[in-house]
Amino acid sequence: MESITNVDIRHFKLTNGDDVICYVQNSTEHAYIVERPAAVHVSPAGAWAFTDWFPFSDKKVFKIMKRFVINHTEVVNETKESYIKYSLQEEIIRDTIKDADYNDLIGDELDNLDIDSYDLNAKSRTIH
Repeated sequence: MESITNVDIRHFKLTNGDDVICYVQNSTEHAYIVERPAAVHVSPAGAWAFTDWFPFSDKKVFKIMKRFVINHTEVVNETKESYIKYSLQEEIIRDTIKDADYNDLIGDELDNLDIDSYDLNAKSRTIH
């Protein structure tokens, strides 16, 4: 097993102001090929948290063009551990749901839904 010290997880500061932590798969002349990028948000009190960099995409591998990188550095081992836990939690949740019976998770909600009370053709519906 590879030691966490040897895993290339880097913090990138980008020209658009984004702070991104990700696993660097590869580097070309013009770009970094990165996996599972996470945006870093820091509160005024100094606490930080990860969020998905592209929250509406299922894609896991991205290209960061070098011309948009102000600076980058490898992160300390504690941050690597936090990043790895964050980036794996989606798979842990998906595996948990897959192991459970889906009908058991939503069955009661569907049983209580009165579908006949909805007029799907109503023109006065308000959609937000």
